[in-house]
Amino acid sequence: MDKFAYLDAMNITRWLSADKPLKPYLVLHDLDADLSDQTFINDVLGLLDVEIDQCEFDCEMVKGPQVIWDMRKIKTRPRVAWIVSAPLTELHAQADEKRQLWQQISQYLDKTQPLSKGEPNEQH
Repeated sequence: MDKFAYLDAMNITRWLSADKPLKPYLVLHDLDADLSDQTFINDVLGLLDVEIDQCEFDCEMVKGPQVIWDMRKIKTRPRVAWIVSAPLTELHAQADEKRQLWQQISQYLDKTQPLSKGEPNEQH
């Protein structure tokens, strides 16, 4: 049995070194996730205005960093990620999953970016 799976099953948290400062953002993925497509990951994070070097990648929530992307097969509560998607392998294989991801990114950007002076205002 994988020792991390054993510790997770017993609800034992992993030790983190105080010497290594935590990064401000967290990307959640499955234990068996294929994260080799760094270009796609960089593109998604870039749209969120986040550098990959600012992110921790882990299979479970870690206290401290803000969860910005949850790409696990089974999502757990509380759902606090900025965007939620299927794992990368499913994103590449299913156009509908990718479309949903891009819609979430668009909605996130609409909420975080103020209107520029040249854009029409809905209030009259």
